[in-house]
Amino acid sequence: MSKRSRPKKQPAVPAVKIAEPRDITPAERGKATRTFFWILLAFAVGIGVIVATLAVQGKAARDYGQQVMRAVQAAKPSENVSYSEQCTEALPGPLPRGILSCDVTVDRGKVGVVLQAEGDRQYRLGQ
Repeated sequence: MSKRSRPKKQPAVPAVKIAEPRDITPAERGKATRTFFWILLAFAVGIGVIVATLAVQGKAARDYGQQVMRAVQAAKPSENVSYSEQCTEALPGPLPRGILSCDVTVDRGKVGVVLQAEGDRQYRLGQ
């Protein structure tokens, strides 16, 4: 056997070159900051629009419920009876937009209205 030297193992070269960090210019930093705040502002405005929409719909439902209560109270219900009926029987006409059902209950002369709205919301007036 001959005495040949074996080649020495070379250290492994990483397959992925590591990128050097680049410098961010003040203009790029300013643009990124402005973009972040625009996104934050758009999010806040979106939430505000949703809250305002729900508030307006809720006010319309409560106003309708109060009209139904006044119509039932105008009939002066007896304090000796209790009954329930649909709002359209007490106050003829269509339900407001977004209201799925409306029930009026009279319990010993006290009137209560329950409005079921879209999105599993419920408005209760009276009692």
